[in-house]
Amino acid sequence: MIIEEQEAHPEVKQNLDLDKLSYAVSMAETGGCKDGTAIKRHNCHGIMQWKNGVRSPKYFNSFEESNAAFKKIWAKSYKIFPTLTLARHWTGNDKPTTWLSIVKKYYYSH
Repeated sequence: MIIEEQEAHPEVKQNLDLDKLSYAVSMAETGGCKDGTAIKRHNCHGIMQWKNGVRSPKYFNSFEESNAAFKKIWAKSYKIFPTLTLARHWTGNDKPTTWLSIVKKYYYSH
């Protein structure tokens, strides 16, 4: 999987597995796509959008679309395994230490 992701997203650092990271972030954000926000919006990763200057959760047509969007965003803007600084950015500084510990737990156990 790492090789396929590198081919799809060559800008990602060599040893980052975007499939594993996607799973881990979904666990940190929505308990693995199981909370109401994820189900209602097909948004497992807490992806936000800005409409008219207002930050709000983005709606997707499917979980697959959400997953693909997460991997594209991470590959383009973050490129490395999450650090506390990246966790602060992704979470909007909403419990970034907790978020990062959950991401690490699921990334390395999956």
